Order: sequence, then C-alpha cells, then structure tokens
Amino acid sequence: MLSNLYRFYKELLLVKNFLPLPLYIRWISGITKYFNTLIKTKSLGLLDKSLNESFSINFNEKKLYFNNLDFGVIREIYGHLCYVQLGKLKDAKHILDLGANGGAFTIFALAEAPQAQVYAVEAQSEFVNIIKHNVKQNLYENRLEVKCAVVGGFYDDWTQSLLKLNPQIQEFNINEYIEGVGTCDFLKCDVEGGEFHLFQGDLYWTQSVRSMALEYHPNKGDVDELEKILQSQGFIVKRAEHTNLGYFYCTRE
Repeated sequence: MLSNLYRFYKELLLVKNFLPLPLYIRWISGITKYFNTLIKTKSLGLLDKSLNESFSINFNEKKLYFNNLDFGVIREIYGHLCYVQLGKLKDAKHILDLGANGGAFTIFALAEAPQAQVYAVEAQSEFVNIIKHNVKQNLYENRLEVKCAVVGGFYDDWTQSLLKLNPQIQEFNINEYIEGVGTCDFLKCDVEGGEFHLFQGDLYWTQSVRSMALEYHPNKGDVDELEKILQSQGFIVKRAEHTNLGYFYCTRE
C-alpha cells in the first residue's frame, strides 16, 4: 500500500513538471473520486482519460499540442523518456518511427531534433490522420513523412483483420527506406510483436542504423533470441524489463 502511494506521488510530481497548471488540476481532480480504483489497479488510466480529447504540454522550452492521444503514452515518452533521453537526438538527420500510433514519439523526435526528417509508419489509417493533424498543429509538417503500412509481415490475427478492413495496406520495406536516406540516426520500434519478424532474414540494413529503441512483447516471440540477433548486428544492447513488455536500447561504439 505505502509503496503504491509513493509511486503515485512520484508520478504526480513528474506530470506537474510538464503539464500546464490548469490541465494538471483537471488531471488530478479525479484522485479523490477514483482513489480506491487507482490503488487497486496500480494505474492512473482513469486520470489520463480526462485529457485524451485535447491537451498541451511544456517540453524542453516548447509548448506542444495534442489531440486524440492517450495521456498515459505522453507520460511514458515525455515524462519517463521511455525511448530516448533528452539531448540524444539533437544532431540526428534521419529518424524512423515504426508503430507511430497517434504521433506522440513522432512529435518528440521533431521537437528534439530540429534538423531531422522523421518518417513515421503506422498500420491504422485513423491514427495516420491523427499523426498528420498533431504534427501540423505543432508546425512540424515540413519535416515529416507518414506511411500507412504494417511492419514485420502479415503475421497475426490482428493484422489479418486490419487487412480485411483496409486491403490496400502494404508491408513497410525497410530496405527501401535505408537506401533512400543512407543512414538512420535513430530507429524507434513499437510494432506489437512485429519486432520478431522485422529482425529476421537479411539484416544488412541494420548496419546503417546508428541507434535504436525497441519495445518488445514477450508473448509474441523469443526475447533472448532477439537480443542475440541485435548483438550479432554489432549493437551494444541494454535490456529493460517491465510488466508484459520491455525495451532494448541499442547503440554502437
């Protein structure tokens, strides 16, 4: 009980650092109402829902605007810096966002890397439209390209059901992307299990990737084997495990 309260307290302080005061008050206003549920579920999801329609954050001396995004994702990316630490992207020229969802990390990358062209790949067309809207309202649209495509092959029931609804969706060809840009300074990958298929076969393209953050899903494949594959491509791999998922942070000497 005390450990959960302390964790929530730390999270409240974290969010206060980047959420404007009126929005912060709106966000925390549900604590009293949902306190027992928050403690029982160990999740702030009920608070996050109060901001999902429209909100802004203060980030690295910039104000960023979002619509139709899960604020819990914003907390992870901008608060906990789950993909990359501040300052690591400042000199990047080409960034690839695989599994862009509504564009939370896409905008993080555009804000952190003022010289970068960001290529975002997302399989769900409704999220592609959200990405474009969110990027445009932050005035970054000239440095973004978005593609509606699946990553890692047409391998699971979810992808197959998506294709039935939108049969024109193609598979993203990472070799073509690498050939076009020459070097990918940072690759972020969150493709809900597709990572185990992405890193199969001819992996010559990985030699052109300087650093990478990869979210892995243990219920979709062999995590230990994936780590070995990444290491075999010359990456120095740091592994961070969380409940039901984890991250590989891959760099080169």
